Amino acid sequence: MRNLSFTALAIAAVAAIGCAPDATTPDGGGGGGGGGGGGGGGGAALVTYTKDVKPIFMVKCATCHTTEGAGAHNIGTTYTDAFKMVMTTDAPAGCFKDGDAKTMPKTIGECTLPAIMEGWMPMGMYCFNTPRPPECVSLAEQDIVAAWIAAGMPQ
Repeated sequence: MRNLSFTALAIAAVAAIGCAPDATTPDGGGGGGGGGGGGGGGGAALVTYTKDVKPIFMVKCATCHTTEGAGAHNIGTTYTDAFKMVMTTDAPAGCFKDGDAKTMPKTIGECTLPAIMEGWMPMGMYCFNTPRPPECVSLAEQDIVAAWIAAGMPQ
């Protein structure tokens, strides 16, 4: 009987561990508590430009957005460029607060996600294909950029 109770307890413990949520932060940390935002992150570490997003941009966007200023910005190296307004109506509709009317632009930082999701960036890499070519932003990297934008694009 004692072995049966121990076995039942062990199975319950393993089941409880298996049901625990996975860590969702890019650095694998779970954090503790942290107060309740509405996203259900449970104290996840803050995603920042410097720590999390800039390394992605440097690898995936550096060709055009570090020194050439393509699109009138260098978001790959310059944090403040994330807050420049989109200056062209050639950008995806998701880069505008009024969608297809394209009269109310979002910031370059906010525009990175629709540009990635719609396969526009990196330019000419056919990132709308499945599977995505290696030059494209991966779905995991896309999630990091989305978390950064949702957090208000902190430095």
